[in-house]
Amino acid sequence: MTPQITEHPGMTLAGFSVHTGLAGSANLRDIPAFWQHYSQHHRAALLAALGTQTAPEYGVVCRFDPHTGSFDYLVGMEWPEGHPLPEGAERYILAPATYAVFSTPPAATDADFRAGIVDTWQAIYRDWLPASAWQAAPREVFERYDGRCLPGRPDRQIDIYQPVIPR
Repeated sequence: MTPQITEHPGMTLAGFSVHTGLAGSANLRDIPAFWQHYSQHHRAALLAALGTQTAPEYGVVCRFDPHTGSFDYLVGMEWPEGHPLPEGAERYILAPATYAVFSTPPAATDADFRAGIVDTWQAIYRDWLPASAWQAAPREVFERYDGRCLPGRPDRQIDIYQPVIPR
């Protein structure tokens, strides 16, 4: 697992969030359920407000509390500055940062796709970060979902952006 180290310029997102946490692996249940809810109730409003039929989507771990392991998980899209938000959406700004970017393994089925995301997150924290010349930076981590993860593709994958600073 070798990531690409990149300087991300930051961006403004608009989306919807759910509060969850690491305790009892609640995030592993809450986040997939929230994606389902977002897909059914919010995606169309964001796309309509942008005036497009498709756009990359982001899953952002934000407002993380290291003492409790609780955080908000925002699902949304890159948003033009000053553009009005759909009802109930929130604006979230990601500051510029250095990221290690990991691609999940190509997956043909929904189950393999979901498992690949979880496995990649675990490998980042269990294997890569402890052995690398980098350490996690206190910033938002996020996932980027683009055309490579469309259902029906035999090689679905996403990118995971882990903020880093040199050790």
